[in-house]
Amino acid sequence: MSLTQTDLQKIRNIVREAIAPMEGKLEALENDIKEIYQMIKEIQGAAITDKRFQKLNLKDKLLKINTELLATAKEAGITLPRP
Repeated sequence: MSLTQTDLQKIRNIVREAIAPMEGKLEALENDIKEIYQMIKEIQGAAITDKRFQKLNLKDKLLKINTELLATAKEAGITLPRP
């Protein structure tokens, strides 16, 4: 049994109709994957900073942490107690 041109055209139409509803979902999935890759890239960038931090001596680490803490507190509108 061989398929006629009409049969092949009907099959193509059925396939197109089956795929059409999935196109939007496919585009959304592609966008999600791009966002995930961007997040991974940002996390890896942060890891590089952590490696540099680990190489600092103890005094420089503490000074860096203090600077970050003060900046974060200021951003949050909090006044930290001082000894």
